[in-house]
Amino acid sequence: MEVLDWILVAIRWIHALAAVAWVGGGIFYLLALRPGLRRSAAADDVERNVIIEYRGLVNTAIAALLISGVILTLSRLTSDAASLAYVGVLAVKVALALYMFYAAWLMQRGRRRQNPDVGEQSTAGALARLRFKLTSPPAMLILGIVVIGLADVLDFLFERGLAG
Repeated sequence: MEVLDWILVAIRWIHALAAVAWVGGGIFYLLALRPGLRRSAAADDVERNVIIEYRGLVNTAIAALLISGVILTLSRLTSDAASLAYVGVLAVKVALALYMFYAAWLMQRGRRRQNPDVGEQSTAGALARLRFKLTSPPAMLILGIVVIGLADVLDFLFERGLAG
């Protein structure tokens, strides 16, 4: 293996670690911490502090994912093993990841209103409720799991392109 190959392995590792940290943190928060905090008297203070700390992890993960993702994309797309199917799956993965980055930005900026009024029957009210649901922590967790799954599909397609 050449030095460049080792650098790409390290970049892939950073990319995977950032994704696992973000999604794994979300799983822990939604399935363990938040339910546990509901039983605590100091829940609001603890949850607020956890969210502040988690925000730093998410911001670091986003930066690592963006930088490593651009490098890995350029590396793979310049290879003969990148098929049309690979490019299509990659486009979906990138679009979903960019949406997650945008939703994280919205949540951090406080632009994601609390659950919109359910009684609102207007089109604007329906769109606000849909946007709320699509940027909620559970929605982000599901999207993160899908993106990680698409990474495995990309690896499969790339390896198949190398073999054939």
